[in-house]
Amino acid sequence: MSIFRGVPTSRSIRAILIVLFCLPLLYLFLLKPKEQMYSDHLGKFILGESVLRNEFRSGNLNLPSRYLDPKGQFCTTECIRIGEELISPFPAALGYVYAILLPISGVEGVYIASAILLILSFLLLSILWDWDPLFLGILALTSSFLINGYFFPDVGIASFLFISGSYLFLRSDPKSSFVRLILAGFISVLAAWFRIESIILPLSFIFFFWILRFDQEGERRRIRGFTIGYVLAIGFLFGTQWILYGHPLGPRFYYNSPGIFMAPWKKLEIFMGLLIKSPNRIGFFGYSPLFLLALFFGVYYFLAERKFFSKEARISISDRDCFVLSGLAAFVVLVFSAPNDGIIDWGTRYLHLSIPAFAGMSFILFNKIRVKFGKPGIGFLVLILLFSFYVTCLYTQILARYGSKTTKLNRIYLEQKPDLVVVQIMMYSQILGKYYFETPSVWVMREKNIKRFFTLNDAKQFRKIMFVQSKSHFLETLEGEDPFVENKYYNYLMQFIGKDFERTWFENKEDVLIFSMERKK
Repeated sequence: MSIFRGVPTSRSIRAILIVLFCLPLLYLFLLKPKEQMYSDHLGKFILGESVLRNEFRSGNLNLPSRYLDPKGQFCTTECIRIGEELISPFPAALGYVYAILLPISGVEGVYIASAILLILSFLLLSILWDWDPLFLGILALTSSFLINGYFFPDVGIASFLFISGSYLFLRSDPKSSFVRLILAGFISVLAAWFRIESIILPLSFIFFFWILRFDQEGERRRIRGFTIGYVLAIGFLFGTQWILYGHPLGPRFYYNSPGIFMAPWKKLEIFMGLLIKSPNRIGFFGYSPLFLLALFFGVYYFLAERKFFSKEARISISDRDCFVLSGLAAFVVLVFSAPNDGIIDWGTRYLHLSIPAFAGMSFILFNKIRVKFGKPGIGFLVLILLFSFYVTCLYTQILARYGSKTTKLNRIYLEQKPDLVVVQIMMYSQILGKYYFETPSVWVMREKNIKRFFTLNDAKQFRKIMFVQSKSHFLETLEGEDPFVENKYYNYLMQFIGKDFERTWFENKEDVLIFSMERKK
């Protein structure tokens, strides 16, 4: 097959490539899909199940607690109220993907699809980089491209679409079909249906190709075709979201827009968390320090060494170098427009689509260091890569441990079988996991929320209520033999339902206090 043309004949290199290609499948066992039903992952499952229950007619959240909370004041998943509808901030397109796969293969099918798309992304990028195992190793082992692409399906799908469109264009020539060129631009922008920031990458791609290549007669047709595809896809995206949400960039952008348009000097904390480290997360360069060196080297490489503003450079610069340059430029734009919620995971999924460009720049840096400094220089870079590989292993271990904890919480829910679950912190709705739609759940954080909820809803309609109280977000001391003695949340709760309910069970865990209240007979 033509796509495998140029594969190295060396058995050892082929073996390395096969191992790297199999890594996404390994994550199906390291991070088991059924254990990842918490936080954003649970929210995406809820969106997909809602689309399915709405028979694909709407992305309106079909929450089991809707009859208790019609205005969405106590949602246990992220939701945005638009008119009479409760909308998930997660992309509606992802909800439809979940809705298609859930009846066929359950949540496991979503992560299997993510793993397959990652393998295909590896394949396309490997072809562009002439099957060099160094490039693929940097991408898969020492960056968050693999783990975040698998762990967050919207990220994996978006990166595959962008890479697919870019591949179609980069492998084209002046004689290629105009339809192919339009399709390349269109597919690249389809990534924005899953990650709205994805519109920046192909736009940067177009910008640099217009600057560097448009004066070459054979290239104009290619660039025009890709640009037409981009414009058509953007128009379709913006128009659809305007009709559905009243905002061309969708609810998530509208939700984040105050942070996006803050002055740069007011976003220093965001920049620090996004790029280096936040209290519980490691940022883009914190995860992959080599990428910081690659960025600085990239400025020198393109401005001083390649002199891409000169006419000679415009003729000689390769399509692959244009792809790398546009990715680095898009990265800078994304950083300066980063919202407050960009600091949400290791290596950050917000900057995910720029990782192939950084891996490509690191590949160039590696080759330059090899020629100029020999083994000592390569040894230094290898040490940096080993650190990033350690971070990848640590990140995987932390996620696996957290997934295991979620499974244990699910068992408690199944044992207690309450009629209502009340969580003090939204993330603890993970106690329901894949059983989320079997029992209504509400987020009742403080004493005033207890009063508001049980004023609107008579507690006596429930036989058994389970409460999940946080121990890490509040100052109350919940340790000791009786964690209810000085428990303000519990004592305030008893003022409202104590006459009709009695505590029948509790478990004092490391980070939560879980207790059940049953209606008195």
